[in-house]
Order: sequence, then structure tokens, then C-alpha cells
Amino acid sequence: MTAPDSPANLSRVPCTVVTGFLGAGKTTLVRHLLENAGGKRIAIIVNEFGDIGIDGEILKG
Repeated sequence: MTAPDSPANLSRVPCTVVTGFLGAGKTTLVRHLLENAGGKRIAIIVNEFGDIGIDGEILKG
């Protein structure tokens, strides 16, 4: 018998990492995915390296 939290009983969660240079279209891609989620639940983690959080503010809505 396996424990309830053993790896055999955990389901995998799909994860996509979006990276790229400044101006490459990362935020545009993420906004498109959010607007066309089709009922899917999506979580976003934004990691910004600046004093001003531009992308985080854009994606908050």
C-alpha cells in the first residue's frame, strides 16, 4: 500500500515557462493565452527585475 502523498498518487500539473528578450512578445503571448483560455484554469507567476512592474500590472486584469 502506498502513502497518500507518495509520488505514485500525485498527478502531474502541466507547466509552460515563457522566456525571451525584452520586446520579444512574451506579454502579448501570455495575454493571448489568458483571453483564449476556453474555460481552463491558468496560473501565472511573474518575475520582474525592475523598480517598475510593467508586465505584472498589465496581466492583473
